Amino acid sequence: KDQPVQIRFIEYMPFDGNQWKDTKLVPYFELIDRIQQHFGLPLERLEDHKNATSKTFQLPGHVGSIGFITSMSDHFCGSCNRLRITADGNLKVCLFGNTEVSLRDAIRDGASDDELRDVVSLAVKKKKARHAGMHELALSKNRPMVRIGG
Repeated sequence: KDQPVQIRFIEYMPFDGNQWKDTKLVPYFELIDRIQQHFGLPLERLEDHKNATSKTFQLPGHVGSIGFITSMSDHFCGSCNRLRITADGNLKVCLFGNTEVSLRDAIRDGASDDELRDVVSLAVKKKKARHAGMHELALSKNRPMVRIGG
């Protein structure tokens, strides 16, 4: 109550190897209801950065906050500005996308900074406005989360 800590909940997401079942998903609005019932207080929505991947709330009288990463129940793809570079040097413009661009190979082939900038820029321009949805994602091939990194 008196500590400026943010706790974040991330919705269960379909990745290779995690034995995805949509019945295991607990949508963020269900967690909000459970938290409000437990504390007997309404959660107040805080203002998030326009590119935030988390919806942030606070209980009245508490210093800390609670964030929900709502990738399944209320996607934020259109405002997401995150890029990931995997441990093996591939660029992912979407956590759920199975398309990757090898920055490692470009660097090993002697790409200049401008050429690398062009590779990244082209990948970002191909980023989709939204993911396919949880049922379609569950059927698509993608690395397990532990092989993507976070």
